[in-house]
Amino acid sequence: MRVGTRTHLARKWGPQGHRPKAVVKIGYEFTHLFVAIAPFTGEVFAMFLPALNQACFQLFGQEFEQGLTAKTLLVADRATAHQQKLLNPARIVLVRIPAASSELNPVERFFQELRRRLAFKVFDSLEQAQQLVEKELNFFFDNPQLVTSITNYPYLANTS
Repeated sequence: MRVGTRTHLARKWGPQGHRPKAVVKIGYEFTHLFVAIAPFTGEVFAMFLPALNQACFQLFGQEFEQGLTAKTLLVADRATAHQQKLLNPARIVLVRIPAASSELNPVERFFQELRRRLAFKVFDSLEQAQQLVEKELNFFFDNPQLVTSITNYPYLANTS
């Protein structure tokens, strides 16, 4: 997920006949939030990395692997950065879902909820944006049942 000073817009309620007002800021400074989720337990692993490329994905995979106690399935989209050769196949099995099928990827639903919580926030700097994202991530770390409720898709029951 891209995180930065550009405000995420969302729907906003207002009185009938009046256009709702919201503070927005257009900016171009951003970083990427890499996230792995355990939909059955609600555990979340997250890292800010400067780019969505193979080097950053490999670093994410290495850090993610350190916390694993068993061989783990990682679901990913078909982004160029998501390459199996960058991960340790003895510890992480990468399953790539079809292109343009974000509804199959549990982490996309997590990102949707995170974006909803960040909508209409204005940031003067990238550091300020990251601090708020960290605060929201801590909320999810403290509420694994919420993570489970939004990411434990029925089709995952057949993969355990």
